[in-house]
Amino acid sequence: MIPVSYLNAYVYCPRRFFLEHNQGMFEDNAHTVEGRSLHRVVDGKDPARASKKGDAIHRRSVSFSSMSLGITGKLDLLEEKEGSVLYPVEYKKSKKPPKDRQPWLNDQIQVCAQSLLMAENGLPMPEKAYIYYIGSKARVEVSLSESLLEQTKQTIAQCRLISRSDILPPLADNRNKCFGCSLNAICLPEEEDVSKGRKTNARTIIPMSMDGDILYVDTTGAYLNLSSGSIIITAPGGMEIGNASIEQLREIVLFGNVQTTTQVLHTCMKNNIPVHYLNFYGRYVGTCSPMLHYNGLLREAQWKAHFDKLLSFEYSKIIVFSKLVNMRTLMMRYLREKRTDKDLESFESIKSINKQVMNAENIQSLRGYEGYGAKIYFSRFGDFIKPEKQSFFKFSGRNRRPPRDPANALLSFGYSLLAKDCTGTAIRVGFDPFCGFYHVMKYGRPSLALDIMEFFRQPIVDSMVLTAVNNGVFRENDFYQFQNTCYLNEKGRKKFLVQYEMRKRDMITHPKFHYRLSYERTIELQFRLLGKSLLNEIDNYEGFSIR
Repeated sequence: MIPVSYLNAYVYCPRRFFLEHNQGMFEDNAHTVEGRSLHRVVDGKDPARASKKGDAIHRRSVSFSSMSLGITGKLDLLEEKEGSVLYPVEYKKSKKPPKDRQPWLNDQIQVCAQSLLMAENGLPMPEKAYIYYIGSKARVEVSLSESLLEQTKQTIAQCRLISRSDILPPLADNRNKCFGCSLNAICLPEEEDVSKGRKTNARTIIPMSMDGDILYVDTTGAYLNLSSGSIIITAPGGMEIGNASIEQLREIVLFGNVQTTTQVLHTCMKNNIPVHYLNFYGRYVGTCSPMLHYNGLLREAQWKAHFDKLLSFEYSKIIVFSKLVNMRTLMMRYLREKRTDKDLESFESIKSINKQVMNAENIQSLRGYEGYGAKIYFSRFGDFIKPEKQSFFKFSGRNRRPPRDPANALLSFGYSLLAKDCTGTAIRVGFDPFCGFYHVMKYGRPSLALDIMEFFRQPIVDSMVLTAVNNGVFRENDFYQFQNTCYLNEKGRKKFLVQYEMRKRDMITHPKFHYRLSYERTIELQFRLLGKSLLNEIDNYEGFSIR
């Protein structure tokens, strides 16, 4: 049965109904958070208890359902007056409309459907219903006319038809609705128009940055517990060293030997806050995430593409192509002042390799092109560092597991954080992070997250590391070095996390859609676009390349 609140969503936009009802998609924005907060007064009442208010009897949060109508719903308020006249009252957070205008049609249909549910459950069919506008502290009467009843029944029939379909409804003609919709970053209406060639530039409808904070805890022996909706962090001796409100958090990252209570984990799962674990040296271990995303259709399409060797290979070529473009761009940025013949040769070599990528015949040759391009890039990486910094941050090539010098320690730690971010985003969007296209599937390897991560190694991690090193952010006492091994110590990690979060929040102009957004929002956008490509909602998937 279809909840009556989804009828409201359908009238607002059929695509919103499909995304919410069929695919289980939901995202909060300022409107939904405020509405949920204001509804607590209604939802918190005991539905079994009637209360007297003036000349009326109130029953709150009353649930009804009807198999014949195929709908179910909870009435915010069932009001009864003298003469046994009953009618529903629906609460809305907004202000009431002007006197010369009726309430929005989607709200009228919602209360009309509630009235039909009352009649289906043996109560007299009301002649009117009410919408209470919390913003104005006033109610508006809705007359349950024959035309409104017919419209409501047609809406139910249309919703039931779409609920049995796998086809995404077309975009709404009135695109202004998209600005207030919490699903605009999932639906991507403007981006879909650009991808299908219906326009060249996209209006900025999706939020430019991500909401919520990330809590990093790397104090050895720290302990997290829950108190009054906040996470309290204590040091081994029991002294409180920090706290964070659950409502303001987007995710939690724990390094090494940090303990947390079951109550903290339960609350995080309930509020869709993933908890990421990294080891003491900063290597990504895994994620404790909420329940698997409802969008099984997306994961089905992902696995089909994974086993389709031709399609999987096409996605792999896009990944390698964009990565090599970003390598060449970063080289040109850092070697632009005094370009030698060797520099120009490096630029041309990567450009030549990239021309061959899209014509590669198999995955082995594609990996060969990527490896050759990376060899050229990292052979020049040390030249990106200022001469006066090269005595300590000497870079003679990429090494890892473990890193053997400070520059490689910074790169490895940054890539671990980026892998964590891409894995968390894949889960949040609805993907299986372990099923990729370019990276080989192995036990415990988040292959898809590593695929998308390739677009952002140079723009986020490499660029941030070079900027921080050249500006003197990191010093010798920020590292722990022994037996040909080098890691950031606690002080160095704190510095790195500050620089990394600042870099993710940097605003850029998207090369395809030409609007500004943050890097962390761009990561999510790449996953969303991949999903639309896999579900055949857009024709072509493109990688992300900096200019």
